[in-house]
Amino acid sequence: MEIFALCTVGILTAVMALLLRRQSPQTALLLSLGAGTLIILSVLKNILLTTQSIESLLQSGGISAEYIVILFKTLGVCFLTEFTCDAVTEAGMLSLATNISFAGKVTVLIAAMPLFRDVIAAITSMIGGG
Repeated sequence: MEIFALCTVGILTAVMALLLRRQSPQTALLLSLGAGTLIILSVLKNILLTTQSIESLLQSGGISAEYIVILFKTLGVCFLTEFTCDAVTEAGMLSLATNISFAGKVTVLIAAMPLFRDVIAAITSMIGGG
């Protein structure tokens, strides 16, 4: 039921922002950013339970805690980058949004380097090189 309320807030905000955009584009943008932040904050309370469930599943499968940290870091970067890109695009700055998106992708790559290292080490040991 919570998603229904969040979607309603989103639709009402979009309609109000569209009506305000002609008279006051800055106010429309602030309204959009405020509603987006409110929606994200209302969902954050569910994240702890979800992350604990994911961590439990991964640990029961014998997956290293280091990989769990990598998963959560990259998910966090992806969510933050997407939210920021959408807000910047809404402000009419597509070029800046593209640069932020690129920075997010590079950050995910950097965060995942330990995983790549372990995959390469496993492959190397399987083919007899290590």
